Amino acid sequence: MKKKGNRSVSVPMVPRGEHKQMADRCVGTEDSSPAISWMRRVGVLVLLAPSALVWAGEAAGDRDAVRLRKVETPGQVRVLLENLRAYDVAVTLTIRTENAQVTRLIPETATCAAQVQSEAARISVVDPSRPWRWRCSLRWAKGRLDAHPDDETRYRLPFRKGASCHVSQGYNGRWTHHGPDQYAVDFDVPEGTTVCAAREGVVVDLKASSKIGGPNKKHRGECNYVSIAHADGTIGEYQHLQYEGVLVEIGDHVTAGQSIGLSGNTGYSTQPHLHFGVYSAVDGSHRQSHRVTFVAREGTMTEPRAGKTYTAE
Repeated sequence: MKKKGNRSVSVPMVPRGEHKQMADRCVGTEDSSPAISWMRRVGVLVLLAPSALVWAGEAAGDRDAVRLRKVETPGQVRVLLENLRAYDVAVTLTIRTENAQVTRLIPETATCAAQVQSEAARISVVDPSRPWRWRCSLRWAKGRLDAHPDDETRYRLPFRKGASCHVSQGYNGRWTHHGPDQYAVDFDVPEGTTVCAAREGVVVDLKASSKIGGPNKKHRGECNYVSIAHADGTIGEYQHLQYEGVLVEIGDHVTAGQSIGLSGNTGYSTQPHLHFGVYSAVDGSHRQSHRVTFVAREGTMTEPRAGKTYTAE
């Protein structure tokens, strides 16, 4: 069971990257003082990062995957934004200051490549004779704000050809398929069932190290999964895979129907199943799911129905 930019910015590449969790994160706060008064100037920056997908491996720390760094000089601070992820992220950076002004070097809406470092803003003192304070808070969500889901695309069922699967929860499901998961589908399948790519794309994120699952929301972060970026900017999520049940690596180009993992019961889950959804970012804190059309032996499905069984073509 179970989350626009029009202008581009050229930024240098950072030859490193990390991946770990599928969930969106608040990943950092830089503070000029332990105690701060919120005053005067508030700024919000939204950035996106299109993919640059070149490596595999498990992240050492999720909080460091998308982060802020500061470079301080007398009377000024340069705020640097780093995206060490292998996939696109939407980032919201809020800056609050007292006796300081903010100069943004990247527009509020911009497009940046993954694995980049760029200078986001400069904060400088207004009156040097008085104390000055500032604080930056950063939030990010997986995916691109400028994604345009292709309504003409037809998705395979995410299983081997000829395999039949029962839908336990469809679009707008009463248990968990609402809000960002409105258009996700849960397939009731035994653990170890081969999961296949429903659409061609590039593997941009994965997790295979969890052995934990159960019907408690505290297990949300324990879900094993594979994330595949599509040509239209959306990301397909295949969740609740079994321990060490990922069969691909970050950077792999996969075709529709290719085996990518084994189903399981990890994360927030009441029984073994596969959660499949197609997502894009709304802002630095939220994602949205998109309605997709499946092709099955029973015909074309614009809305898989809970309680029905479908066969993969």
